[in-house]
Amino acid sequence: MPIEQLLSAASSDHQEGRFERAEGHYREALSLDPHHWNASFGLAQVLIRQKRFDEAIRWLNPLLGRPGDHAAVHRQLGLAHACVGRRQNALDHFKRVLEHEPDDAAILHVVANFQQALGLAREADATYRRAIQLKPLVTVPAAVMPPDFRALFIFGPSAGNTPIEYLIEHARFESNIFTLLQDMDYDVDRLRSYANVVVNLISDVDRGQAFLAPAQTLAERIGAPVINLPHLIAGTGRESIAQRLAPLAGCRVPQTQLYRSADLRALLNSASPDLPAFPLLVRPAGTHGGDNFEKMENPAQLQAFLSGHEPGSYYLSAFVDYQAEDGYFRKYRFFYVGDEILPYHLAIDDQWKVHHVSTSMATHTWMQDEERAFLDDPWQAFGEAQQAALRAIRETIGLDYFGIDCALDRDGAVVVFEANASMLVHGRNQQFPYKTVAVERIRHAFQGLLAQRAQQSDNPGI
Repeated sequence: MPIEQLLSAASSDHQEGRFERAEGHYREALSLDPHHWNASFGLAQVLIRQKRFDEAIRWLNPLLGRPGDHAAVHRQLGLAHACVGRRQNALDHFKRVLEHEPDDAAILHVVANFQQALGLAREADATYRRAIQLKPLVTVPAAVMPPDFRALFIFGPSAGNTPIEYLIEHARFESNIFTLLQDMDYDVDRLRSYANVVVNLISDVDRGQAFLAPAQTLAERIGAPVINLPHLIAGTGRESIAQRLAPLAGCRVPQTQLYRSADLRALLNSASPDLPAFPLLVRPAGTHGGDNFEKMENPAQLQAFLSGHEPGSYYLSAFVDYQAEDGYFRKYRFFYVGDEILPYHLAIDDQWKVHHVSTSMATHTWMQDEERAFLDDPWQAFGEAQQAALRAIRETIGLDYFGIDCALDRDGAVVVFEANASMLVHGRNQQFPYKTVAVERIRHAFQGLLAQRAQQSDNPGI
């Protein structure tokens, strides 16, 4: 088959989602001409769609040394690096796109997001403002035309936002992501036309407190149904959640308190009896995951921890030993989506600080079997009493969409570590393919929740 005919067939298969066939055609074309630019670029795009990101990068890098559309190559390289978590590499490539296309508002938004994630607050603010001046919304098209409805997502720079990239994939609705800056005026009538339903993404109280009131006001002015009302997010800080959930039957909630750095140091220096009992857990406010999250056995360790960090605020939490009788620690994650409580993962480790990505589960079949069983039927592990506790948590918090990390102690109580709308759902499950069904169930439930709320909307939208 002539090379141009192969490329035509590959392009058709690519557009129709037949990625394996498209890959075959691209590779056959490259066997005829190993340096064919379009075949190499097309193959890389197909590999990205198949989540084979590093393979795609290996095909894309040589194209930068040949004549061709380098902006398109940098765009794909930025996407591939972003998908495997290499934020700095992704930022570098997206900035190179801007060298070729300086007024691309969508790429400006992407660059600002990465600058924010990397702690480049001043650069991010300037980039956001330029992007908003060019285009106030970043639009992700629906998988169908016309879209069933339009969703407006309110995003706060540096505010700690609900991750939605995976949740809005292949959606039947159009997603319009709006960046909220506190000192800018917005055309609310125009925003209303993009909002059969509004989704507030600002989810971290420590980082996004200043955005919550403006987001609430904006949502009220738009007048559409709102997912995760900002004023409800205000009650989901770690200290507040611990206090609110503590009285619930069947729950064991490590009490958590927020301290300013200076106040905490003063307590340590005075050996104050107001200091929580050791051992305790410490983390800087506004952080998630396991980074900078440690167990302190005594005041000297806590002093050393504070000395290694910038002054700010810290959460101190009581340490709860949730080790099971077999010597392992198990941390469960559920997502609340409307009225549903859906399992996301079970992380198992022999250390108290359990994060799925850092466990040895990839090399232990029994751990994978246990997680698979949990995902298939979580209520085998969480009986009627535990289910009642989970439902009570949902009623107390009141959000439409949020996640919870928890464990079961030896008495069967639900040990609540964290509950908020900042938790990540992703589809990168190559090592644990059995997770895909459970993860997609969460995405479909999220999209269904938005569709249900959009049907209640008085906004004309599309």
